Amino acid sequence: MKLRNVILLVVLALGMPVAAWADTVLTPADSAGMDWSRVPEYRIVPGDHLQLDFGRRSDGSIDVRECNVRPDGRITVFPAGDVVAAGLTPMELQKNLIALLSADLKLPRVVVNVVTTAGNVVHVLGRVERPGSYPAGPFVTVMQAVTAAGGLKDDAARNSVLLFHRDGAHTVAVSRIRLDRLMKGDDLEDAVVGRFDIIFVPRSTLGNITVFATQFLGPASNLLSSSLVGWELFNLDRVFVTRVVRE
Repeated sequence: MKLRNVILLVVLALGMPVAAWADTVLTPADSAGMDWSRVPEYRIVPGDHLQLDFGRRSDGSIDVRECNVRPDGRITVFPAGDVVAAGLTPMELQKNLIALLSADLKLPRVVVNVVTTAGNVVHVLGRVERPGSYPAGPFVTVMQAVTAAGGLKDDAARNSVLLFHRDGAHTVAVSRIRLDRLMKGDDLEDAVVGRFDIIFVPRSTLGNITVFATQFLGPASNLLSSSLVGWELFNLDRVFVTRVVRE
């Protein structure tokens, strides 16, 4: 028996996700091997603690203010008032603040810094043993998140697991993850989840992913609720544009 097959059997016997083991042991360190210039910019969510640096005042003192993003996704900034922060990158919020403050101040300057981020969780729904929200640290994969939710139920469609990722204030990227291949060792390419992503395990194989994703996220859907922290609060009107990025 080849050495690789022996290693694979040992990993399966220990109950450790194959893709996660391959990523952390057989390859260089993730942080060193990743092209960070291609990683999407961080988007602010309710519960984040922000620091707003307005630079030096006329008297030489430094004007730095701190605030928490409220559950409605807004912060209060004098003299502009309430400003929507959730769903924006720090740079987008910075540009918005400068534009708003220009009405009252001459050449306003501000730098937005995310001091503390809100809880980092991934939501696992559908045909798993314990649907719910689970911690999602760096480089947690779909397989690991499903395992944390107790694994798949017997009637789960292992070849049609969907990963919903918010990649913009109004856009969602949808990927199909074929866990059946991962579990057999035929495919070692798992997907890394991000904070507040949704993993949905259907009961039967899905045909048109675009149609299903639209229905899943649509206003009439009862699959999503306000209990999914960090998802609904991005967009209170629940208007999403979906893009299938992986069949």
